[in-house]
Amino acid sequence: MMLFFSSITATIVMTFFSYFYSEVKNEKFKEPQLINILINRLPNFSTAIGKHHILGWLLHFLIGFIFTALFFLIWKYISISWLSGIVLGFFAGLLGVLGWRIAFSVHPNPPEIQFSKFYIQLIVAHILFGLSCVAFLKIFQP
Repeated sequence: MMLFFSSITATIVMTFFSYFYSEVKNEKFKEPQLINILINRLPNFSTAIGKHHILGWLLHFLIGFIFTALFFLIWKYISISWLSGIVLGFFAGLLGVLGWRIAFSVHPNPPEIQFSKFYIQLIVAHILFGLSCVAFLKIFQP
């Protein structure tokens, strides 16, 4: 249960940052919406979905769960600390950038966004993700 609730908390914090940053900078960096846009623009996808569709949210939280599970596995071998949260978040951000770059490059009609700015905010968002996992565990782990 700690894994599940930690992943939910960390994904919410990360997503809040992305939404806040998107609004302040007037950019399209909202990950669940970008996922939905990519899905909706697939040539063989028969059902049109809007950018606010639940599918993007479910996939976003699933990916957050996978990252959190990887963090928990790594934390069996290193200590759970603020530094490990930052480092793991940074590397998760690099994996996130790689994943998004692949998705955008192979997609026939990717959204038009400022990719370099998106990738930088994505790394910051993942560092916040890692720190949120640590904070959750420090508060709720017995």
